[in-house]
Amino acid sequence: MKCCRINLFSEMNHFDSLLALESVFVRTFIDKPTNSKSDEPTIRATRCYLEIEWPVNESLCAIIYAIPRMGTSAYIAACWETAFDELLRNLDSHTLETIVETWPTLATLLYNGINDKYREGALIRLEDADYGEMKWFVASVAGNISFDSEDDVFTDRTVDTIQVVMEKSMELMMELQERKPSIIRAVGQGIMAGLGAVAVGAIAVAFGIDPDDLTG
Repeated sequence: MKCCRINLFSEMNHFDSLLALESVFVRTFIDKPTNSKSDEPTIRATRCYLEIEWPVNESLCAIIYAIPRMGTSAYIAACWETAFDELLRNLDSHTLETIVETWPTLATLLYNGINDKYREGALIRLEDADYGEMKWFVASVAGNISFDSEDDVFTDRTVDTIQVVMEKSMELMMELQERKPSIIRAVGQGIMAGLGAVAVGAIAVAFGIDPDDLTG
């Protein structure tokens, strides 16, 4: 994620609910909560992105990033670390055919990413500003927004975009659990590998997603 320093990052004290982190790193989109006692979303600001943590229960939370893209738009993104590096390193026609036939959600997100079609979610690589490494994100774009204040960032447009990113991330997770579990085991130090159907359903419900809609 290329760092774009705009008003938000020079005036973080304008956000009463933001906590500036002294030591930060990009987290996978399903993680352990930083505060297991809280049932409210937590927003943390760094110089290059906002991290939004939604508690699901005492042991799980969902993580979404708002990453400045230009002055009036942002990537809304869920981090998948380097999960797809091996699969997509040498993308030839045979590999692409296998992806399309075996993992349709992955194929659609990859197609959208290649063609800069973000509205319905896309799989893209962005630079992790903390380490300078490229990582995979399921992302969409919230446009026509400002980073001047919390209300300016979290408009209805942004909330709708977060919903798209979470729904597509959950669909992808379900698909990979069923058909490519080795990728799931590689993400988030294995935290996602141990998620059963009940846990996946709880995460979906937390975002107003019908778990039945995640299975094709």
